Amino acid sequence: MVSIFSNNDNTISAELFADIISVSKSTISKWEKNEKIKPVKNPITGRKEYSISNLSELDEFKIFKEMAYSNWDKELKIKPLRPYQSIELFAGAGGLAIGLEKAGFTTIAVNEVDKDSCKTLRFNRPSWNVIEGDIKNVDFTKFNNIDFVSGGFPCQAFSYAGNKLGFEDARGTLFFEQNKAAFLLL
Repeated sequence: MVSIFSNNDNTISAELFADIISVSKSTISKWEKNEKIKPVKNPITGRKEYSISNLSELDEFKIFKEMAYSNWDKELKIKPLRPYQSIELFAGAGGLAIGLEKAGFTTIAVNEVDKDSCKTLRFNRPSWNVIEGDIKNVDFTKFNNIDFVSGGFPCQAFSYAGNKLGFEDARGTLFFEQNKAAFLLL
């Protein structure tokens, strides 16, 4: 049986809990300090964990309870009616594409401008079609039947840590290139 729990006492690690409800680990720590959630100590590992019974009492975690007690064995047996294909833009080391691959997608191509990242992609996934170069120069019309386009254009132009130049920074305009590619592919 597939289970998200650490052991038979229905506890879950702080890291997995944060990932499932889409918050940061620091948010989990803040909630703990404010006593919104209370950890229990795993007797074997000594690590902090959270009991599902304590979490499910809180309204905002009701969806978590539904997910935790889902029949994952049954869900994992569901097979797609057809294969799904994806393309990743601004691939970096291919993390999004690898996640989609693990979810059952076939990666048709990945695009990345950085030569070292492309070298890593080719080494780690020799079967992938690695398109090295500027997204502006890629002909996406040659790809058919793409179901999903993933990717994250450079965000420095919009980041609090950056200069916040937005579209005045050339990297900020790559957002439009990603959208153009997605429009052609989907």
